[in-house]
Amino acid sequence: MPASPRPLPDGVELRPPTPADAPAWALFLVEEQLRTYAGLLPDAFHEDGLAQADIQGLADAFAAPGDAQRRIAWRGDRIVGVAAAEPAPAAWEVELGFVPAPAARELARLYVHADLHGTGLGGVLFDEVVDERPHYLWLIDGNARAARFYERRGFRHLDERVSTGPTWGHISMHRMLKD
Repeated sequence: MPASPRPLPDGVELRPPTPADAPAWALFLVEEQLRTYAGLLPDAFHEDGLAQADIQGLADAFAAPGDAQRRIAWRGDRIVGVAAAEPAPAAWEVELGFVPAPAARELARLYVHADLHGTGLGGVLFDEVVDERPHYLWLIDGNARAARFYERRGFRHLDERVSTGPTWGHISMHRMLKD
């Protein structure tokens, strides 16, 4: 994949994650989900999210990425962003009957630490993992900031609403598609 034409914020380094990054990736993801959806998630989300994180599976995926595109952004010794686009549907989607997938690729993760919102890091991460093929993503209903970000990049909302399940407090979500 070609590198993003956008500049990185000062002090940020971007690279594919390694197996050693798996624990930090999982912790960053859960913490950013808590921050993004503050007040909506159950009190036990942090513990449940980390307990459900398959660190070894994540490390194995980082070691053998196959057709997945993943990037991790570091500033000094802390993660400030993660992104992943993967073949679809994900196992959980098949298990819950959310098939057929609307595209063969899913933007499965894109989180940027709040300190770097508005710096262009989200756009860089997006450009690094999403190519010209059709992609879809899951969006928590009410996340207007993310919706605008994806709409500017050609995604459209699909007319569906489903529950996130008990770990996420049954928040409503839907998919967006970029043809």
